Amino acid sequence: MNRRDFLKTFAASLAMGTVSGISNVVAGESWKKEFSIALKEKPWLLGYEGISGHDFGVTALTQKGQLPDDLRGVLYRNGPAQHVVGDMRYHHWFDGDGLVNAFRFSEDGVTHQGRFVRTAKFQSEAKAGHAIEQGFGTALLSLRSPSNNDALNVANINVITHAGELLALWEGGSAYRLDPDTLETLGLKTWSADTKGLPFSAHPRKDANGTLWNFGYATSFGALIVYQIAADGTLKNVDLIKLPYSSMVHDFMITEKYLVFILPPFHYDTSRQGSFLDHFEWYPERGGVALVIDKNDSSKVQEIEIPAFWVFHFANAYDEPDGSIAFSCPIYRTPNIMTQGFRNVMRGREISSLGSRFMSARLHPGKRSFTYEEVPEAAASEFPRIDDRRQGVRARFSFLMKSSGELSHAGFDRICRLDQKAGALTFYQFGAQEQAEEHVFVANPRSDQEGQGWLVGTSLDYNRQRTSLNVFDAEKPENGPIARFEAAFPLPFGLHGNFVPTGS
Repeated sequence: MNRRDFLKTFAASLAMGTVSGISNVVAGESWKKEFSIALKEKPWLLGYEGISGHDFGVTALTQKGQLPDDLRGVLYRNGPAQHVVGDMRYHHWFDGDGLVNAFRFSEDGVTHQGRFVRTAKFQSEAKAGHAIEQGFGTALLSLRSPSNNDALNVANINVITHAGELLALWEGGSAYRLDPDTLETLGLKTWSADTKGLPFSAHPRKDANGTLWNFGYATSFGALIVYQIAADGTLKNVDLIKLPYSSMVHDFMITEKYLVFILPPFHYDTSRQGSFLDHFEWYPERGGVALVIDKNDSSKVQEIEIPAFWVFHFANAYDEPDGSIAFSCPIYRTPNIMTQGFRNVMRGREISSLGSRFMSARLHPGKRSFTYEEVPEAAASEFPRIDDRRQGVRARFSFLMKSSGELSHAGFDRICRLDQKAGALTFYQFGAQEQAEEHVFVANPRSDQEGQGWLVGTSLDYNRQRTSLNVFDAEKPENGPIARFEAAFPLPFGLHGNFVPTGS
């Protein structure tokens, strides 16, 4: 089958795989009641409560501290926010409908606005007054098996800008176009007629020349779809990469020469029943595979055997003079945090530990070998970010969210700066009743030095039930926020976001 025929066949099918049967025999109504009871006893669950489809108008946030004069623009953040539809509470945190938040920075301070992405699923269920479609981790007999990729698209993982467009991203379907000023949903993004309806994943990577690289995983076909998009938004190329096995791939890496994909031994099995997530089985004894793809010739693919580990997000990767590829990331022994932990929390049950370790690794394509060492100081961390001006080339600093181990539950209470050259980690400790979310690096426009700028992100004080937007000096996060902007309400926990400077 040639590329064009494959794309047509694939677009007409369900890229994430056919969902059948029922998982989690406890009904969604029972989960709703169980969570409500637990929230009274465990106030830290507040960030997982969700909201019922309402948007947030433009609100000025209460300011403490001084906003830097050069920090102007918008922080866009996305995440699952509507966890109850009708009487049904979703069985997985990742199933909630996506809420995009915009924090706008000006000389007058910071304002907040939030709006749900009007996906086809969101609109049909709002009209019906009850849940209709199955989700990533929710499959009940009362819910409909999705007929195509975008039937269950909740656009809830990330939000980026490219070529003047604001795009809300999900794992297995199309990007949604949003108005950058009003956050109004403008419709699905179609890169070309051939790629209409194909999965466009949530973690694109951008080269220094503005080229945007991304992928979509096609579990039913055992393939990756790789996108190369020019700085002006034109689709330059789309390739199909045959996989040794169908695995779940959330993020990937770029270097100056290569695209790098890590395939954990989390195998897709069509014979399994339940939600899309339930179709995967963990086989640690089989080990994983790293795919190294030549950016200039996608027919040149190397497979390198690696140990079994699960990974959500990568910090960065780059080519070494000896031909190896260096990269770093938090890793897990199993994907249990996703398969079990984010289900437990939707019922109001504990997530005992993040369980991540931080790895500094090297792939050796010529030798087809893999070596690594752990960075103990960065254990129990997630959401690694870098100075994006160093994307795909050697970077000294990574910025992480970390659990100190002092919380009675799983969550982040530290923001960290990891100096990988010096092997040093510095951090700021949030308050005992405060859970922090991803903070992104924003470069100081007056400096071209790596790591000079600010860390910007949100945290939730679940005791006071208020979300704050924090600004740290990225070189000295241990000194605490240089400015905080507090909302008079709590926002649901989100996933990822990006800062867009004024004039970009």
